[in-house]
Amino acid sequence: MPIFARLLKGLPVFMALVLPMLASANIGEDIGQLRERYGSAKALGGQMLFQVHVVDGQLVRLPPSADQREGYSISVYFDGVHSGMEIFTRNTVDPTKAEMPQLDVDLILAAESDGKTWNAVQVHSGKPTWVRSDGKLIARFSPSSSGKAGDASALVIMLNGK
Repeated sequence: MPIFARLLKGLPVFMALVLPMLASANIGEDIGQLRERYGSAKALGGQMLFQVHVVDGQLVRLPPSADQREGYSISVYFDGVHSGMEIFTRNTVDPTKAEMPQLDVDLILAAESDGKTWNAVQVHSGKPTWVRSDGKLIARFSPSSSGKAGDASALVIMLNGK
């Protein structure tokens, strides 16, 4: 059997082993786990700030040599020792780049899915909102509304306080 055919034959097993690791939820992780996933962070009061970007459909740490304006910041707030809320925003002061594309919203939600699905829910504010199928997390997307530099899109994912 040609090597390419053997690789394709083993792909489902590989994906079954790797996908759960890629889809592990970040909410609930401690600072050590978050640093392992996203690299170094800046402490800002009661939060930690990580820099990431999208590579091949995955969120990965933004290398120090990369253009910081092309990535995302994740502001992580802690509920004691573990993360309880993450806020994703674009790293830019350019209003034309402050909007978060739907593809990136979908990617971030998939990374926070822990193998579960996200279900859209109606909320009074009208902002796109999802609850994870296990009910543990809620996500809300606030698109940029003014087009001004200080008004970037934000995706907030947090523990669902029901």
